[in-house]
Amino acid sequence: MKTNRAISINNSLVHGICNYSCRLCSINTDSYDGPREFQSYTVTKTLIQRVLQSAESGIHVRYIANSGDGEPTLHPEFNERIRMFGEMLSEWSVSAIPPPEVSVVTNGSRLDKPGIMDTFLENGISLIISLPTIIPESYGLIMANDSNLGEAMLSITLPGVEKAMEYRAKEQLSKLYFHISPPETEIIRHDFPETIDYLTRLARKKGLGEIELVLFPATSNRSGLIRSNIVTVDMYKDLFRRYNGRTVNDVNIRMKLVLKRFFSSTGEIADLVRSFKFPCLWNANFFIAADGSSICCNDQSARNPLGNILSDSLDSLMQYKEQYMPGQICSGCNQSPERLKGSAEAVLFSFIAKFRMLSAEILNRYSASSDSIFEQKESLLSEKDTVKQSNSRVEEVKQTGENTIDTISDATLPESIDEMKEAFRLIYDTYISSGFQKPDPSSMRISFHNLLPTSSLITVRKNGNVCGTLTIIQESDDRLPINELFNSEISKIRKKDSLICELCSLAVDTSITRGESRVVLLSLFRKAFILSHHLLGCTDLCMMINPHHCDYYQKEFNFEKIGQVRHYIKVNDAPAVPMRLDLIKGAELFKKSNPRLYQYFFIDDHQMIKERSFHELYNYKKIYNVKYINDLVESQKDLLTNLTEEEIRILHSFYPELR
Repeated sequence: MKTNRAISINNSLVHGICNYSCRLCSINTDSYDGPREFQSYTVTKTLIQRVLQSAESGIHVRYIANSGDGEPTLHPEFNERIRMFGEMLSEWSVSAIPPPEVSVVTNGSRLDKPGIMDTFLENGISLIISLPTIIPESYGLIMANDSNLGEAMLSITLPGVEKAMEYRAKEQLSKLYFHISPPETEIIRHDFPETIDYLTRLARKKGLGEIELVLFPATSNRSGLIRSNIVTVDMYKDLFRRYNGRTVNDVNIRMKLVLKRFFSSTGEIADLVRSFKFPCLWNANFFIAADGSSICCNDQSARNPLGNILSDSLDSLMQYKEQYMPGQICSGCNQSPERLKGSAEAVLFSFIAKFRMLSAEILNRYSASSDSIFEQKESLLSEKDTVKQSNSRVEEVKQTGENTIDTISDATLPESIDEMKEAFRLIYDTYISSGFQKPDPSSMRISFHNLLPTSSLITVRKNGNVCGTLTIIQESDDRLPINELFNSEISKIRKKDSLICELCSLAVDTSITRGESRVVLLSLFRKAFILSHHLLGCTDLCMMINPHHCDYYQKEFNFEKIGQVRHYIKVNDAPAVPMRLDLIKGAELFKKSNPRLYQYFFIDDHQMIKERSFHELYNYKKIYNVKYINDLVESQKDLLTNLTEEEIRILHSFYPELR
């Protein structure tokens, strides 16, 4: 990466889940369509590992804030997660790089709960309390969009504030800050004298001689989900002159802008302009979503991830950010650098940012004119103009010399019971890390539908090991997983001569590279299209996916949403959206919008498939399933105990010889 400055990380332990409804946040509104999830143990552990690895390579992570788009103390394993960061700090062994400051940003409503405050004291974690105002009516308006709720909400929050001041005065609490946010500048300005008076009087009462406040110069935009009338930057220069470094009620006041936490000097902002094609203050550091995705701080719905901490190093993730140019997400944001105004500093930065982006765009156009767009390594289906089209994407990649995926096989049906078990373990690991699966002694995720002869398990292997899997379920007597949650939506698309298949249990190994992951994903979907459309005669593909993946499947594969978000109990009540692809119309859409993908999904191997009858495939799968399902049930004694009597009856109807 080009950036030389110290890096900060906002880590979203909780995303899309909050006990408050701040009016500048969309989480608890009907417009929010982003993730609602708790960060898994695997993501937290991997993030800590990435920080340590980065330090060993000379990259300084200065600050880690467990904040994000939700209330972090709501995490069911909050204490355990904070202890993980505490262990990182206490066991820090990289002498050349100091350990980061680790904090938790909270609305303060749960600080009085048993064990919460102890976690801060025991692990050297900084506590940051969001407290925009002390006036009840204003507090209720900002934090709940209802001025009548302010008094009751403050009565819950302030006992925790008092306790925090008391521990800080005894130096048992590492650090204590008050975020004067959410940043509703007009209300904050009006109430600031009374807020200062209250906090300093309380600090004096608790024996604390100093309070530290952090102010936010701009109203958070949340990628256009929440529009604000305040579009200018407010540096609060008059408030700094009046209060910063002064004493009120015998308590010293220290104030700083939040920018100082992420950019300690003007030189670090200059480094941002030098290193980034799009020098945006909001996207300059890391914001890690609960699933590990690296997103912009304002991308609350996680629509535009730039890599994932599970598969990418901090170095790689920063390179994605440095190369990024503004897209659709940025178009809805009134805090893009070219739109900044309200102070001399903001206007100057805006001018420099515009110039930097213009130069980057000129360079991009020059590169595009001298090189074919299909020569870029980031493209999945790239190829040089001199390379002829081939039937297999994997073979195509090999011909272009991309050796990193030479060992990845084409998607196929499993050839052994061991390969099936590998696939089920990969599904289990993926679901565990995403919070969709409860721990199971078998370390495998095997559903009733995986055991049916109407299901086809597809796998991709790397170096002989399963690195990707997907299951196709052919509709039989309305028995599809999606019917459990979206039966009415599926009934609406069902026609007289239609046959619906469902795609489910998608999993890709997070240890492979980003480029390899995308090749694996395409290979799985290619085989799914071939099997379902050409062999099974399927007319419609459907699937249930997490809401924040909708845009990808719409853009990449022409799927369409056919219903609203619901929560699916079989994946730990995670949110799900039904999507459908009309394979007949979809083929025509591909032919018009992306001929290359059309040839990849609908043309390749077509003649070969036509020569192989459906009857032969069905008989092969029937023999294959009886043998493997028998072996699977025999090796997993408790597998049938997780099924209902009706499901066991159905299995016996398909497999009379099943033991």
